[in-house]
Amino acid sequence: MDKKRRGGFRVAAPPGCSVRIVCVALLLSLAFSGLSCSRSSSSPGQGDEGGFVLQPEGELVIPLPPLEDLREDVLIIYTGVLVDKVYELSLVSRTFSADGYIWLEWPTSVQELMDEKGIGPTDLIRLANRVEIWDSLFEPVSDTPRQLSAGRFYQRYRFSSRFYDDEIEFLKDPFGKLNLPVIVEVAPPPMSNKYADVILLPHHQENHFMGLSGSLSGYRLSTSTFEPYLHRYPTRFGSWYQPTFSQMRLEMVYQADYWSAFVNWVFPLLIIMSVVLLSPSVAGSMGDVRLAIPSTALLTLIFLQQSYHDELPPLPYLTFLDQLFAVGYAIALGLFALFTWGTNAYVKAEPDERKSISRRIDRADLVFQVVSVIVFTTVAVSAWVRT
Repeated sequence: MDKKRRGGFRVAAPPGCSVRIVCVALLLSLAFSGLSCSRSSSSPGQGDEGGFVLQPEGELVIPLPPLEDLREDVLIIYTGVLVDKVYELSLVSRTFSADGYIWLEWPTSVQELMDEKGIGPTDLIRLANRVEIWDSLFEPVSDTPRQLSAGRFYQRYRFSSRFYDDEIEFLKDPFGKLNLPVIVEVAPPPMSNKYADVILLPHHQENHFMGLSGSLSGYRLSTSTFEPYLHRYPTRFGSWYQPTFSQMRLEMVYQADYWSAFVNWVFPLLIIMSVVLLSPSVAGSMGDVRLAIPSTALLTLIFLQQSYHDELPPLPYLTFLDQLFAVGYAIALGLFALFTWGTNAYVKAEPDERKSISRRIDRADLVFQVVSVIVFTTVAVSAWVRT
């Protein structure tokens, strides 16, 4: 314990000094833990019109209104889809590959419109979120539609392509869900809402959306839905009206494997934090050893987080794991400050007072350990609840 001389007397440093040092370190930890972000109740891009999927500037995708609210002259094309395989998921580029089949069934009125406008089966629909078209396949199985009973027509398509995921979010990563969409949209301009107003609806015989190979490595299929939407474009494409096209969205929701995610990312972090929180148990007289532990832990946390973000795109928010890393940094830094104070106090103390200093250091270490565990647990729980 450092001492000062006043009028020939040696005055010990105030007994609350060590407690103040611990409080400063803990306040620093709490300040860093405040970096954890909360998600607002509305999804990014939501506005005044409820229930839509995405809204870049001037663009809107909303669920299809009830049929009774649509125009009486709408033309209906029934749509089905089967995804055989989902593979090559890239979280960095927000893309995935999928193979499968799409089939359409339409009445005579739609066929008459196609004949009038010269629309063939290959021009009838498009995969709206397809990317890398040069290396993809989307073609009809037969050259001409097959005619069914009652004047209906049937066409099947085969696809193998890479798709962009416009809804993926990582707030609960690595324990979150992946929503992988395959979007089928009406393609010909004469079939937009301004003209014939052709809409897509789920095929009445549709039962399954996924084949036996619909699994995804590291994830399990949670749910899949096939719902109709309306897509309003943000431009007039040089014409006098802003078109809206009907689309069907297959949403494949995959849940991350909790045990795998825990072992790969959370467990190493907990091991590092356990070493950090156990380091105050080292005797206060071993200052060099104590100072080496939090500094080494900080470097390890930095490299671990960098490795984690190598698999993610740049994000404007903190994930659940990022918030654990943030409070881990704060605790390790606070512990380094505590050890610096303790080492200096022990070295500068008189030899006959070092035993007393060691006891004070031990008490400060214990307070820091207990409060750090509380802070880390509180941040983890609040981050999980908010996301």
